[in-house]
Amino acid sequence: MTFAETISLEALEADPYPIYSRLRDEEPVGWVPSVQLWLVTRWDDVRSVDLSPDLFTAETDPSTLNRTMGKNMLGSEGPHQQWIRAVCEPPFRPREVEDRTQGMIPKLAHQLIDGFAERGEADLFTEFADPMSVRSLQHMLGLDEVAWEDLLRWNQGIMVGLANFEGDETKQRFADDASEELGAAIDGVLDRLERHPDASVLSWMLHHAQDGARMRRDEIAANAKLMLSGGLQEPRDLIALVVWALGSHPEQLDEVRAERSLIKAAVEETLRWAGPVGTSTRQATRETELAGTPLAEGSLIGAVLSSANRDPRRWSDPDRFDVHRKEGAHLAFAIGSHFCLGAWFGRHLARVSVDVLLDRLPKLRLGPDRPVELRGWEFRAPTSTWARWDPA
Repeated sequence: MTFAETISLEALEADPYPIYSRLRDEEPVGWVPSVQLWLVTRWDDVRSVDLSPDLFTAETDPSTLNRTMGKNMLGSEGPHQQWIRAVCEPPFRPREVEDRTQGMIPKLAHQLIDGFAERGEADLFTEFADPMSVRSLQHMLGLDEVAWEDLLRWNQGIMVGLANFEGDETKQRFADDASEELGAAIDGVLDRLERHPDASVLSWMLHHAQDGARMRRDEIAANAKLMLSGGLQEPRDLIALVVWALGSHPEQLDEVRAERSLIKAAVEETLRWAGPVGTSTRQATRETELAGTPLAEGSLIGAVLSSANRDPRRWSDPDRFDVHRKEGAHLAFAIGSHFCLGAWFGRHLARVSVDVLLDRLPKLRLGPDRPVELRGWEFRAPTSTWARWDPA
């Protein structure tokens, strides 16, 4: 039995990085029965998978993405996928995000901090990162009439389905129920937008014609769910992870506090060192070989972004967090035709959030009596991020 065949789901959820290290050295392409995937763990191989859609397609069968949300651009390939992306991409360009948010993001950050600043202690994951991500994206998409608490609850259910590589029926039913409820809410918003278009992303998707055609409602709903899941989970977890990463390295936190231009570097290094999204899922379109390992046609592959981002073949001392690292781009948002649509939005939200937190919470630090625990391998994040500061 190979090492890969002994890996349990629980071990991956607890801490995948030691597992990835051993896989990179011993089985860079290893079959892991517990998740029903061939895990690809080295930098060059992960890039090769993501940059070869003709050989490693994102339109997999089965697909946790399409099964849970409906067929969407991340779970598709080819000309129609490119057309959908061309429709959806413009609202997420930097200037468009700024026009749509119009200073809402820093304003929201201050409003949230007003609710706990005087206490000198809070779980910044639940009291700040959660509402920060969901309410800003709610505004962007045009879902203001839907309770943000419902959006958060539905998304939590959907994320269970997206990580359900093992095909657990109980998990899938939970995810499907959440997806159905979210779909009904989106449909109600689209009814309004049919009559009264506005500046929201959903309105753009409904009314914008690309090459003389418009998206169908089922396509809008599936891709809106995708935007919501990515736009809530990744920025939320990134904010919490940056706080944890800097708080775990107090000397670097002091540097960032004193020199705010380092915030951008801190966000990028966190994405590399502890990125919130684990894999790109692909399927071999024909019999092939990768890193000396034969793969049959139809093989399901997890190109492990978080492992590639710690591959010593690419990075010096990769397990060290260093805001001064200057070694080029990471793969936290994937690469190629499925590069994350909301990458700029997520980065912007994290940078603004960290800047405002450091402004408002003097001597911000991790709470020593409530250590941060991280969980997950496909979606890795703190279960809480308790912090302290000196109240004004």
